[in-house]
Amino acid sequence: MQRKQDHLDDQDSDDASEVEHHANYDLEKRAEQTLSRPFQCLHFSIWNRYSTTGADAPTHIHPHEMARVDVSRTNHTQCLPYASKDILEHQQLYSNVLAAFGELFEWLEHAMKTHLPEEYEVIVELSQNLPGGECSPVAPFLSLVINLNVTTEAHRDRFDKDLCLVLPIGEFTGGALVQFEQGLVLELRCGDFVIFPSADTTHFNLHYEGMRASFVCHTDRGFDKWKEGYNGWAANNHFH
Repeated sequence: MQRKQDHLDDQDSDDASEVEHHANYDLEKRAEQTLSRPFQCLHFSIWNRYSTTGADAPTHIHPHEMARVDVSRTNHTQCLPYASKDILEHQQLYSNVLAAFGELFEWLEHAMKTHLPEEYEVIVELSQNLPGGECSPVAPFLSLVINLNVTTEAHRDRFDKDLCLVLPIGEFTGGALVQFEQGLVLELRCGDFVIFPSADTTHFNLHYEGMRASFVCHTDRGFDKWKEGYNGWAANNHFH
């Protein structure tokens, strides 16, 4: 009877190993399929863009009980800074990314604080003043963009606050980052990063071979309005 039980235990162990093997294989295949599709992008961001402002609004009425007269609908969810659609729809993926790369983001913050201290202080101030005392996991920035197999056209990110950080990951050749005004062609490899003024620099990346993703960290310049007067709601009696 004992031998039969041992045999059953061994069989259960083999079955569990096979299930785990297939699960890992399925995850690898899904990851490969995702990386083989061009031009995918996820914006894990905190925005203050297109905010609903309280300038000239009554101070004794709760913001949610007011409506703008010049529009068909008042967006009360944007009285405060708000999470992007991708954060809301892909919460587990977002959590997994932060768990896997949390130490990397901490190291990047330390590097920027060490080598660009003045610029760091300007940007980090915005991330330290979020509603409810929330902290940004990609401080000093407030947004993490993940690009999968992206080759960009020449552009400027006019909504960025001062600087952005770009870090490519993957196994690839080519894909250099071009900064037009500076006349630079940066052959960034996996794990290299660059910080530059993305709103004032025309930039793009060249074609590449292989599988290439990139992390882009930046802050929405709309947070200047939040810093200056909490989107115009600072005087409202219900705000504090």
